[in-house]
Amino acid sequence: MKKLRLFNNQYESIIGYYGWGVKLTCISTASALLGIYFAANGSLRYALICLMVSGLCDGFDGKVANLKERNDRERNFGIQIDALADIVNFGALPAVIGYMLISDYQSQLFTTLSISVFIMYVLAALIRLAYFNVTEAELVSKNKKRKYYEGLPVTSAALIIPFVYSVCCFFRLPLPAIYTVVLALLSAAFVLKIKIPKPRGRALIVISLLGLPAIIYIIFFGGI
Repeated sequence: MKKLRLFNNQYESIIGYYGWGVKLTCISTASALLGIYFAANGSLRYALICLMVSGLCDGFDGKVANLKERNDRERNFGIQIDALADIVNFGALPAVIGYMLISDYQSQLFTTLSISVFIMYVLAALIRLAYFNVTEAELVSKNKKRKYYEGLPVTSAALIIPFVYSVCCFFRLPLPAIYTVVLALLSAAFVLKIKIPKPRGRALIVISLLGLPAIIYIIFFGGI
């Protein structure tokens, strides 16, 4: 009788390919879903912490996945699940945080404008991820590695949004308005044809460490 083996690369009873890179992607999405719960209940600081945890997991899931040799189907599965996870992690979660920031505002014009920006942000992230999947599949088929990104990666939201939140809280700036502007700028940056070098090795670690001051501030001092 065949046994069900969870979280392994060889499956007998469930679909999917569950290497350690995919496990990390699943942890990233679980963190984002928890962040949506916190945001919906008004705990924005915890929602932002979940966003940063998702960003950290996403930054290293590809590296972890490449530690073990994979066949074409496993690689393609990793590409697809990563992009599907990112639309939740760095598309839906930042939008929900934005919705909660403007929920108490009396200005109907500002609320309508902000909601339009948040919708545009998620759509831009969706387009960016779909385009990335197409180009990544082409590179994989040719056994080539990506040297640069076209458009700002959506994962950058995990670093930029907590930084903006921390600065606004520290200097007592109008966070809802600034947050709306930042998401509008990110939306444009996602779909613009600009080439951004792909960080590797030490550069990836340095980028991850840049978020450390923001997460320390949010944990111990930040909060609305």
